[in-house]
Amino acid sequence: MRRFIKAIVIGGLLSPLGLATQGCADNDTMLFVRAVQRLSPGECVAKGDPNATMLLGGVLDTHFRSEYRAALLVGNQLVRRGSKNLLRTESNRVVLKGVEVTIYNDVEEQIGDSFSEPGVGFVDVGTGEDPGYGVISATLIPPNFPVAPNNLYLIEVRAFGETLGGAEITSAALRFPIYTCEGCLISYPLEAADPAQLPTYVCLGEEAPEDEPPCRIGQDDYVDCRLCAATDPLCQTP
Repeated sequence: MRRFIKAIVIGGLLSPLGLATQGCADNDTMLFVRAVQRLSPGECVAKGDPNATMLLGGVLDTHFRSEYRAALLVGNQLVRRGSKNLLRTESNRVVLKGVEVTIYNDVEEQIGDSFSEPGVGFVDVGTGEDPGYGVISATLIPPNFPVAPNNLYLIEVRAFGETLGGAEITSAALRFPIYTCEGCLISYPLEAADPAQLPTYVCLGEEAPEDEPPCRIGQDDYVDCRLCAATDPLCQTP
């Protein structure tokens, strides 16, 4: 009888360990980075909404900036544990603490060392079969990275954090391409041309455009030449 009880006790101690090990192995399915959100000019706010506009790739204009920052939409597929009837709090909400980034070139060769960056975010549990979503800001290309124009960089990014129950968790990786260029995001509207200089196009910088400026000049969205013509020769003439 004592041997039987001892076997039960040992089995009871090993079972949670096996579940914990299995849980660590399944982290890639529990937390995931769904996409990079597009920030709408004028609003420039990222939301934990899977229906928000997403980017299939990024553009970095090295004429204006050397770093690429992104708003990552992160999903939580952990099962809801909280219960009001049982007076049990929800332990599977996730506090995001940062991201891990690896940069590759267009032939899948890693460039430099992987790096991590602290961040702030929160992901609730889902409802039914739908995951919960949250957002975290991440630097996908750091300012000190030797970025060159007319290249393709493949960014692999993971979000990491901790559940309210104290379990560390890391997401599955998102692979995100970023194209670089030199001056490709400058737009030269016809109405911005100085009529006295035609047929040579010279951008008039005296009048501001009606459209809202991009959230990050030199990243993803075109910048009207009138926003920079006063100080930038490349904005004055294509």
